[in-house]
This record gives sequence, C-alpha cells and structure tokens, in this order.
Amino acid sequence: MRLRGERIVCPDRTMAGEVMVEHGRITSVGPVSSEVDGRASREDDEVVELGDRWLVPGYIDLHVHGGGGGQCDTTKVEEIAEVAQFHARHGTTGLLATTVAAPVEDLCNALAAIAQCTAPSLLGAHLEGPFLSPERPGAMDSSFFLDPDVGQLERLLAAGAGRVRLMTLAPELPGAVELVRRLVSARVVASIGHTNATDMEVREAVRTGATAATHVFNAMPPFHHRKPGAVGAVIDLQEVSCELICDGLHVDPVAMRLLYRAKGPLGIRLVTDAMQAAGMPDGEYRLGARPVTVTGGRAVLAGGESIAGSTLTMEAAVQNAIRLLGVSVEEAVLISSTNSARLLGLHERKGAIAAGLDADLLVLNELLAVEATMIAGHWVAGQP
Repeated sequence: MRLRGERIVCPDRTMAGEVMVEHGRITSVGPVSSEVDGRASREDDEVVELGDRWLVPGYIDLHVHGGGGGQCDTTKVEEIAEVAQFHARHGTTGLLATTVAAPVEDLCNALAAIAQCTAPSLLGAHLEGPFLSPERPGAMDSSFFLDPDVGQLERLLAAGAGRVRLMTLAPELPGAVELVRRLVSARVVASIGHTNATDMEVREAVRTGATAATHVFNAMPPFHHRKPGAVGAVIDLQEVSCELICDGLHVDPVAMRLLYRAKGPLGIRLVTDAMQAAGMPDGEYRLGARPVTVTGGRAVLAGGESIAGSTLTMEAAVQNAIRLLGVSVEEAVLISSTNSARLLGLHERKGAIAAGLDADLLVLNELLAVEATMIAGHWVAGQP
C-alpha cells in the first residue's frame, strides 16, 4: 500500500510524498515515485491519495482507565479490548491499560486479563498504585494504599506476565527507593505521582532510576517558591518525562503553558487519564469500584468535587494542545506519540513515520479530527 499526501509529518520535517506500507511496517518514505526500493511498482499496489490531509504517527497514551463504557479494572478480557477499540477510533494506536488502587488480589486478576488481551493497540499495563500517599489520593480509595513492599510488587509483576510497563508510586514512602530499583531491573518505568514528596525525595528516586511523572500538578502539593516539592523537582529535572492531561479541567491553560515552556516539546507527554465515561453521555459511571458523576463531560466522585479521571480522548487532547499551548502539528506529534514511544523503549518500532517502524498511522483532516486509524498496516477505524 502507498499513502500519498502533501502533509506527511516525519521526524525531521513535514513533506509531500508517499509512505510505502508492507506486512505491517513502513518500508519507505520519500517522494512520489514509480519505483519503490528499486523495484518497479506493481499494478496491484493499492494507492491511497490523501491530498492535503495530514498523515501523522498514531497517538500513544500511557494512562487509560477506560472509555466507551468499559474500564480496565476488570477481569473481562473483551471489555479491555473494547476500551482499546474505542480509543483507536480517536487515534490511539498504542495504550497502557491503567488500573487504580485496589486490593492486591483484585489488581492481580485485572493484570491477568490485560495480559490475555490481544487488542492490537494494547502495549501493556500501567499500575497506578497501590504504593501511593494517603495524603494525595485524588479520586482513589486510600484504604487500598500500601507501604512499599517488594513481595507484593513481585506478585503484581508475576500476574502481569511481563506486560506491566509503567508503575506510579510515591517516592517518599518508606522503601519506595527499593521498589524503584526493582522496577528498573524489571524494565518497568517508575513514575512519580500521588505524592507528597519533597524536592529532595523526588531527586533521590530519579537518581535511582525513576524517569517519569504522573499527571503533573494533579495529586501533588502546589508549587511553592521556597518548597518546590514534587512539581518543582519534576519540572526542573530534564530527565523526567511529565504527563499532561490537556483537557483544560485538570490543569489551567496558564499552568500548562508554563510546563510546556519549562520542559520543552521533548519533556512532556499527552495522556488522557480517560475513564469509563469517555465517549459516553453524562450520567453515573465508575472509576474502579468508586461511583463517579459526569456532568458536562467533567467526571467527579459522586457526592464530591474530586476530579475522577477524564472523558478525554487523544484526538481532543491534541486539538487542545494546539489551541491552548500554541504548539505546531509537528510538536503535537512529539508530545502525543514520539515521547511516549521513547519512554517505553519502543522508539525503534513506534512513534514516528520512518522506514522500518510499525505502520501505526493516522489520517487527520484540516481540523485535526481523526478520519482513519491504521495499526500494523491495517485500517482499524474509518476510511481514508
């Protein structure tokens, strides 16, 4: 298959030309030619003319609790697959199914279901807890939070059968640094979040191997000029990749722009933190076992005001980033795809349009709405 267009977003430039796709991979990117890799083009090659629509790498979302009426805290493999398919319709070609804090046995059962799921966009699991600060629970039930315990971590990693790719933890808890060390040895990204840590406690975790921060500003103490805390540390440390929920509700646009200017386009990653109600009408839903009320697309714990995940999609997050942060489409690709692939060590397979990488691609219209989603060379949603 050859995808021809005037706006193909490649790592070094946006170009007019064509992308050749064979056997699920991108085999070449270059000018429109009658020859591909030195071979005369075959008469049966499918040619897709995109005109002035955008061709960009598929979005990669490392923080997804649910969507389309389903959630990832489940033992139902098909429910996880349905969540992945919902997000694929909105441009997500790679995601981490994300759990909330729960009894360890329940988390193990959810991880087993994630490990069995064969949805083409599923990259693995993100454990958001249970080793989190009871002082910064967000919408989670802090009665399920645990002090760091290597034995319990081993249970979770075993249940995930090698599919756990990222874990959020509070670095100030006793024994947290030892967990970071174990996560690094297991090739799991350690992410700082739901934390009351000081600047120095964050820095110690980063020296040990933590490389990410979960939904920066949320479930962290506010920045203070004499006590920078976790927010100040993760913004200051260049090696920390910061999640940003770009819905205009979790973080004020002014704070979002300050974060972007401080970290630059290589230092942040758009995530949705999407829960069950993403793509659904207002009403009553759940985040894990906790009841959530959604009004005007804003999800809060039932009977309270704590934000409980989001109803965001990556399609909307990218549109918001361009509108609220003032980034270009090329920068939006970095923060919605490339940076997440790099964090997971998948940059030689995903996150860009280049020869040799997986053919995970999106066709976007002038308004950056997703018209078609391709995963591994197959159209899984829409038609270009």
